[in-house]
Formats: sequence, structure tokens, C-alpha cells
Amino acid sequence: MKVPWRTALAVAGLGLLAWVGFEIGRAGNDVTIQRLNGPSTLVSGEVNGKRLNGEAWSLDYDRVTMSPDGAQAQIAHVRDGRIHRAGKPDVLMQGDDVTVNTVTNDLFVNGPVTFKEDLGGGRVRTFATIGARYIGATRILTLDRTATITDAGATLTVASVTVDFRTGEAQLGRIVGERPSSLK
Repeated sequence: MKVPWRTALAVAGLGLLAWVGFEIGRAGNDVTIQRLNGPSTLVSGEVNGKRLNGEAWSLDYDRVTMSPDGAQAQIAHVRDGRIHRAGKPDVLMQGDDVTVNTVTNDLFVNGPVTFKEDLGGGRVRTFATIGARYIGATRILTLDRTATITDAGATLTVASVTVDFRTGEAQLGRIVGERPSSLK
């Protein structure tokens, strides 16, 4: 008995259609789903930020948690932080609860923090507050909460401070001052 070629072609077409349907149905089953990495925790070390013309800052830490993409670091305690300035001594920093944006070189402090700026000739200016922002691109430190500034024995308490580390200029908010007893 001869099978007409149309019937053979129809059976072959249905077989092809069934095979394509089967492959479409199982497509994606062989793809492995990658697990996302969680944050990395590093204990006792140093993290650095770089500018095109050199270092921006460095922080010695007890413990740091890095985001999975490495763009952000959360530091519980900074033992010895340094904001580097070209041709001038580093500004020293100690603080708690520091968040670092490693892409933009910005530092955000949510806990107690102290900055010490060497002004030369043995003179040191100290800023102490709770919370600060250092923008790496502009090299501006902003203390937008009440801060205590100590310089040459005098102590000022101000509502806010903005310091430009390139020019050395400081803009102070509302001031409440104390004169040391030696100047009275």
C-alpha cells in the first residue's frame, strides 16, 4: 500500500511541530540561577579613597562591612582616619558609624566624630560633633549638628560648620563662645 506523499508530509509536519513545542516547553529548565552574594565583612584593616591627583583619605578600622558591589562600606569604628591635603598635613579623624562611598570618595559619619587639623607652628584646631559629611570631590567637610571647635586654647560651640580644606576657609553657624581664663 502506498502512502500518499501528502499524508507523509502531514505526519512529518506534526512531528516537527510536536518537537518544537516540547523544546519550547522545556526551554529555561537548564538555566542555573545564580545566588546573589551578601555583604563582605573585613576585620582590622585600612580602606583608602583615591583622587586622580593622589590619595583622598584613608581609614584604619576595627571592622568594615562592604556592600556586594563594593561601592559602599559601613565602618563601626575608625581608629585612625586621615583626610589627605596636598602640601599640607593630613586632617586626622576618629569616629563611629562611618559610611564610605568608594565611588565618589564621600564620607558620612552618623556617630561621634573628631577632626584634628594641624595649622602649623604647633597649633591644632579640633572639631568635635555627632555626625559629619565629607565630600571628596569638593574637599568640603560639613558638620550640620552642634559642634565644638577648639583652637589655641579657645573653645567655641557652634550650630554648624562648613570647612573647605582646599582654601582653609570655615563658615560657622550660630556661635556660643567661652574665653579661656588666661585671656580674661
